Amino acid sequence: MFSGVDSFEQPENPKDRQEFRQKLRKVRNEINNPCVKEHDMVFKCLDKNNYDYEKCNDYFENYKGCKNFWGRLRSERRAKGIIPNLPPPEEREKIRAEYVASKKTGV
Repeated sequence: MFSGVDSFEQPENPKDRQEFRQKLRKVRNEINNPCVKEHDMVFKCLDKNNYDYEKCNDYFENYKGCKNFWGRLRSERRAKGIIPNLPPPEEREKIRAEYVASKKTGV
């Protein structure tokens, strides 16, 4: 299970360790950001439409909704003491599907 930088074996050399940590921070993956796909879709739309933001408004709204959903979930898990605060990528689709199903049934 991923629990941050400490779960990786870090280099002994301080300079190498700093470079290693910078690379980890730059990593755009779903471990740290569950909305990478939505983020990429926004920029594809902007590129396609010559950065006309109005044409990509639906993509922006989708990205905002994604960030809000996972932000609320992260806060709930933190309040309940569940670690990690953000579920691993393999569990996220199930959690999202359960949320959508609960909204459709009004539970």
